[in-house]
Amino acid sequence: MSDGCCKKFAYQAVLNEELARIAALRKNRGITEKVSADNLAGIAISGGGIRSAAFSLGVLQALVKRDVLKWIDYLSTVSGGGYTGSSLTWFLHDKWEHNGAPVRYGVDKDNFPFGQSRVGARTDGIINSVLDFIRQHGNYMDPGKCLNAFSLIAVILRSIILGLMVYFPLIFAVIFALVKGKAFENVSAPAGAEWLAWMSAMNLPVLCAVLLFAIFVVFSLGYSVMTRLYKCLGKDKERATGIFDKPYMLRMAFQCLAGVILAFCVGLLLIGGLPLVKAKIAAWAAGGSTALGALGAVVKFIIDQKQKEKGEGVLGKLLVWGASFLLIYGLLLLAYVFADAAECWLWPVSTVILSLTTGLLVNLNYVSLHRVYRDRLMETFLPDIANVRSGQWGPATGANAGKLKDMCGPGSAGPYHIINTNIVLIDSLNAKFRGRGGDNFILSSLFCGSDATGWFSTAEFSKGEMTIASAMAVSGAAVNPHTGVAGAGPTRNRLLSFLMTMMNLRLGYWASNPAKSKKTRTPNYFCPGLNGLLGTGFKEDGRFIELSDGGHFDNTGLYELIRRKVKVIIMVDGSADLNCTFADLGNMIGRARVDFGTDIRFEEDLHKLLPGTAGGDAFNEKLNLSARGYAVGSVEYPDGTEGKIYYINTVLTPGLPVDIYSFKSANKTFPDQSTTDQFFDETQFEAYRELGYRLALNMVDESKSLIEHLKRENAGTD
Repeated sequence: MSDGCCKKFAYQAVLNEELARIAALRKNRGITEKVSADNLAGIAISGGGIRSAAFSLGVLQALVKRDVLKWIDYLSTVSGGGYTGSSLTWFLHDKWEHNGAPVRYGVDKDNFPFGQSRVGARTDGIINSVLDFIRQHGNYMDPGKCLNAFSLIAVILRSIILGLMVYFPLIFAVIFALVKGKAFENVSAPAGAEWLAWMSAMNLPVLCAVLLFAIFVVFSLGYSVMTRLYKCLGKDKERATGIFDKPYMLRMAFQCLAGVILAFCVGLLLIGGLPLVKAKIAAWAAGGSTALGALGAVVKFIIDQKQKEKGEGVLGKLLVWGASFLLIYGLLLLAYVFADAAECWLWPVSTVILSLTTGLLVNLNYVSLHRVYRDRLMETFLPDIANVRSGQWGPATGANAGKLKDMCGPGSAGPYHIINTNIVLIDSLNAKFRGRGGDNFILSSLFCGSDATGWFSTAEFSKGEMTIASAMAVSGAAVNPHTGVAGAGPTRNRLLSFLMTMMNLRLGYWASNPAKSKKTRTPNYFCPGLNGLLGTGFKEDGRFIELSDGGHFDNTGLYELIRRKVKVIIMVDGSADLNCTFADLGNMIGRARVDFGTDIRFEEDLHKLLPGTAGGDAFNEKLNLSARGYAVGSVEYPDGTEGKIYYINTVLTPGLPVDIYSFKSANKTFPDQSTTDQFFDETQFEAYRELGYRLALNMVDESKSLIEHLKRENAGTD
């Protein structure tokens, strides 16, 4: 650790601090058994946007009703699951004033913040009113008043305009310099050099591309001859010195250099072809149609990414590449049109000054979509008590200043909350992190960090200024360049990521790397913005690190609980899984095996979650009901210890209230509606909440061993 860096903690130190905090939290819940790494219980809540938030809220209500939640030590959340998880943590962290009297929320039936049962408050009572407030504001991105659909569109347009204002002038200035430097004019062949006459039809970029390709050809021929020389010169002697001693290294160097030469050739040919394209096509029409058509395709594939259509096939991948290329080339063509029409240097100089001024002064986290997303989530799930009491939307001034380091304090009664995000590591020297596109990065009250970076005190990370609202929003940053569900998907495409960065269409969050400095630097369009634009520098030792949706690594929330060898786990899966592939669970099971040597098995129960397994009567068959909404599995850790996992999924089963079946009849994709729908009304929110409540009740009532396991593990007995 160099001077000026935050102190890096080993994982064991992180665990020891957490166990000490969990002991205090247990005591506040009336559980006095000694805490150890061998007797932990946890809940994992998956991603899935507002759908997962509503579903998991119902699950938590059921667990409180059956006195289960008080036995839970860890709450691990991802993305949409973090909406409800962060809301619970927020309301448990302090005393709240109501009519001059303090109110202390807990995890018991009498003062649970989400209601004593399932109903909200209809009187002036404060204990049950949080549920009503959240339920009535499930349409969190459009809360009403002046913050409506137009304001949301305005923010998106602002992000696009600011991004183009910063980056497009730089492209324009480069093209202008080429135009005024006569780089696009035909090259004159020297007198008497008839063999060069054919080059006179080329402009400078094309000529450079041709010459580079000629170098590539000569280089290739030379390399082929060298392969023979290696054998001849090295046949009868020990190769101790000289270039011929390193054929393997030279071969690697050729491959790298050849790729660079070819990339430059393609780029120069594209630039050199701009005058031809302009001459053959009406440039404005071409640029406009290209941009609109390609942008439409890009938006489509972003939506596909949100729905986790990871198997888009070769055609889908080609469409992403093609649409992205057309839009980029359309912007390049537009820059050439402007540069060709400009008469003096005033235009490029003035626009570059505007670019530099804007790009250097802004805080990239504040002008991107991250901030508006964070604020709307905060106002719904972390509201001020005055707003809860009145039932009216309003600014969440308390949560806006509520520091993450102050959550889950020794005076709280809730479980210790781990908010999971993904650190983008597409350039990591570690092949595992690079291939996955990142690593699981936690944000919690005691520590922030990952296996890739190490762990740091939350009081030092970002100078302790990280709020619970920001952590919740970062964990749900689903649309972001260079990322994808479980590290895959169209937004891992470099060209598409280039466009998303240029237009600032990102929900991710840039943070100063605590491993490099204690100082909190302001991210701007050039540092680290250019890293995002070019797709470089995403390393664990970079000056900045970018954090995105935890689902870009693990969408279940299980990963950190498995790392901690938690013995009893309740896993709430509210993700969209219309075809019942269990993709998120499967991804996590594989990573648990690879990273921790842990085996998670569902030998008998998982098939009962499949739609159509209920059978029995015409009603069940019509709605394609599942036999039950949960499965019980086993966890075998590498040290030989074992645990239990209780897995709840969004499926419809027999015995549910009629209003849930009615909602299903009117909404065919329920309960797996698209994650792109973040505008829930009361009916939709209630359908998911009640479904979670009923399935969790059934699980606890039918799995008699659950509470026994929880009590046994908390007591630390065999």
